[in-house]
Amino acid sequence: MSLHAELLKQARFLARKERKKPTQASLRRSVSASYYAIFHFLVDEATRLMLAGNVRAPLRDSLARAFHHSAMKQTAVAFAQGSIPPKLASGLNGQQVQQPLIDVASAFVQLQEARHDADYNRGLRFTRRETLDLADLADQAFGDWRQVRGSLPADAFLTGLLVYRHMHG
Repeated sequence: MSLHAELLKQARFLARKERKKPTQASLRRSVSASYYAIFHFLVDEATRLMLAGNVRAPLRDSLARAFHHSAMKQTAVAFAQGSIPPKLASGLNGQQVQQPLIDVASAFVQLQEARHDADYNRGLRFTRRETLDLADLADQAFGDWRQVRGSLPADAFLTGLLVYRHMHG
């Protein structure tokens, strides 16, 4: 089982761990696991795009450490608004961002913000339903990704997750 699938499974387990009254600790960890499921999913997709083949797995593992949450969010916010940032638009032959890709980018932003709240906003209380909805959002993003994987806008998105903040122009 892939890491992102394990994390999504863990998110659902933690949301349901206590039968009657889930603890905030379990619910907050569930939110975090849902975010890290989409984070690792997208990092894996990006590194496989950049370094294909089994012999390059160790290089992919090294490259994966170069992704930064804030830079990924910056790219995802732009794509969630339905636009390819000018820095990434060259070479796309005018292709537009497809709705499933917008949904993936939006899910990433929502899940990252929820994880931030879960980790740092002690005044916020999560419910089981909210945490399960976030797990479903991550799962839906995986399905949406399958609809756009390999398209030029999807490849631009993956590239932007790593290099957008370092590009000029």
